Amino acid sequence: MPFYHFDLTNSESIAGDRYVELPGDVEAMDSADVIARQLVSDHPELRNQNYAVLVTNEEGDEICRVPLDVLH
Repeated sequence: MPFYHFDLTNSESIAGDRYVELPGDVEAMDSADVIARQLVSDHPELRNQNYAVLVTNEEGDEICRVPLDVLH
């Protein structure tokens, strides 16, 4: 199974220093959505600050970016 890295970003990486093993890209995107929703729930002040959860694979390729501003 591939590994994925999840970062909280705005113009630069803010947090995230470990890789998570997941079955594939779809599961990584689903996980990013869950992480983003939890961040907004726990830290509503992150809204409207251009933050996103960025997912990259083991090679550093971007898989997806979930902006916190678009979550409801």
